[in-house]
Amino acid sequence: MQRLLKLKKYLRNPNLSLFSENSRIQKNMEDKYRPLTPSEIEVLEKNGNRCEDWSRIRVETNFSPSRIYRSVFIGSVYLPAFYGTLLLPGDVSFPTGIYDSLLHNCTIENALVYRVSMLSNVFVSRGAVLQNVGTLVSSGKLHFLNTLTIGNECGGRELTLFPDATQDFIEIFLANKNSQEYYELYHKLLKEWETEIQIPFGFIGSGAVLSNVGVVRNSWIGPHARIEGASKIRASIILSSLEETTGIYDSVILEKSMVQESCMLHSSAQVKNSLILKKAKIGKMALVTSSIISNCCHIEEAEVSCSFVGPLTQLHHHSLLISALWPKGCGNLGYGANVGSNHTGRKPDQEIHPGQGTFFGLGVNVKFPANFKDSPFLMIASGVTTSPQLLQMPFALIRSGSPEKYGLSSELNEIVPGWGYAKNAFAISRNLHKYAQRGKNFVVPDFYSLYSTSNVRAVYSAMLKLQELPVQEIYTAKDLAALGSNYMREPVRQFALLSYRHYLERFFLESILKAIESDSSLVVLSPKEILRTLPGEFFKEKIPYLEWPSTVPEALKRLRLLSKQWYENILAGEERDKERGRQIFEDYEDSHPEDKEFREFVKIQYEQIIRRCQSILKESREEI
Repeated sequence: MQRLLKLKKYLRNPNLSLFSENSRIQKNMEDKYRPLTPSEIEVLEKNGNRCEDWSRIRVETNFSPSRIYRSVFIGSVYLPAFYGTLLLPGDVSFPTGIYDSLLHNCTIENALVYRVSMLSNVFVSRGAVLQNVGTLVSSGKLHFLNTLTIGNECGGRELTLFPDATQDFIEIFLANKNSQEYYELYHKLLKEWETEIQIPFGFIGSGAVLSNVGVVRNSWIGPHARIEGASKIRASIILSSLEETTGIYDSVILEKSMVQESCMLHSSAQVKNSLILKKAKIGKMALVTSSIISNCCHIEEAEVSCSFVGPLTQLHHHSLLISALWPKGCGNLGYGANVGSNHTGRKPDQEIHPGQGTFFGLGVNVKFPANFKDSPFLMIASGVTTSPQLLQMPFALIRSGSPEKYGLSSELNEIVPGWGYAKNAFAISRNLHKYAQRGKNFVVPDFYSLYSTSNVRAVYSAMLKLQELPVQEIYTAKDLAALGSNYMREPVRQFALLSYRHYLERFFLESILKAIESDSSLVVLSPKEILRTLPGEFFKEKIPYLEWPSTVPEALKRLRLLSKQWYENILAGEERDKERGRQIFEDYEDSHPEDKEFREFVKIQYEQIIRRCQSILKESREEI
């Protein structure tokens, strides 16, 4: 019930509900308008305007016909007292009014309507600019709900969503979808809400700009949206505001979709039957169908179908993503990555569940079904083809190996668990830096944290599984199902255990540091005792494979050492790239300047940990 109350709160978002109130006011404002006078009709006709029945035209009290030229009026049209100027694209100032256009059953506030071939059954708010628009029409009720098929393309995970749906709400719905009671109440609330806000005409918000647009049908376009050069917008809801402007540019096709504030669609992108969350960018001929694209995603020259793509994910360069449930996002698809091999002679009823930060390398082929959700920060190396599998190894690298050397099937790849944390610190930290920049004010930092609760649990679980394996030369899924369709060598197992231990040590030691900063009296306890005081059952679980320092000073010194190692790994990774570049290109140093902002980012993070540890160590010595 609490989640349904949360839904009611979402549905009272001012973007749509406030307009619902405006629409009711609009219906009751007949007394604000009056008929045209004979002299006004004479001036209108002198200015080249035509109307089948001037008596159906209503105007505001202070109306003047001097700003209406060469236009045709059909049906009931409500006109304002035009005044002032508005800026066209290119910062050209132009008087408000109606010029060279055809209007049918519309209400126009103080706006600019210039060269609109057909404007029918639309409410145009004050300050809006309509310039060189082909047809802008509404044929009936708008639809504020959209049903998407995500996951397998044959259905089974349909979602009915509203324009203001958020990332966390969508995850809650997916988690409760199998509850018949919740499902029925959810749809009942949605239908009641849609009926309440329903309006019988299209809507153009105040300050919106539509310039050189081909077709707009049955759509709701929010305040201050900028739509320039779009080919077609049909049956869509575009949320926008002065502070968070949405832009749609250059041959975009948007159909039966919902786009939230601060988004940008551009360069021949096609978006159909989808929900695009705040600050996402879709462009360069990208094709998005029946998908949810979360906050701050960037999609260019890629195809996404029947997928839920989490925040901060990037898809570029002719990559393909089909039937993916990827709520944790923060991932990347390289050029030619084919994450959609679910049509290999079977029904398209398979899917993939990537984990947070999954990186699909150049030209990889991922066969379905595949479940990587418990393998955060997984990297699949370039050119690798993966078989169907359930994988539960965080920070793993999947690469081509030599399985035949060990008498294994040639379809198996080699897996190196923990590789990302131990050997790829530079790339991981650089991504975290980018997330902090791109996600500012839209994605909370805890979402893309390296040490989220789910990530820590996944690493802890994988470490226990690897620790409990009997020692042998080679391991496969027959020995440990969590390895998926891959094999692992014994030296790699030892490497993974060390990597996982270092990761968990940093997490628990930083938790101890935070606890002492909040309550200085804890400094006299042992690290294990401090962990037991922390909220949550996870901190009370026994960690049999970690060696704990006996005192807080020893724990903080260990944290300083691990933090230094991580910092040095970042710098070493960057230096390896530079050294390779210098060996290949004579002018590498000149043409590849150092990313000073990133360097400063990791330096500040490291120095903050050192200062915090030093502060506690100094105080603890004084107390001792």
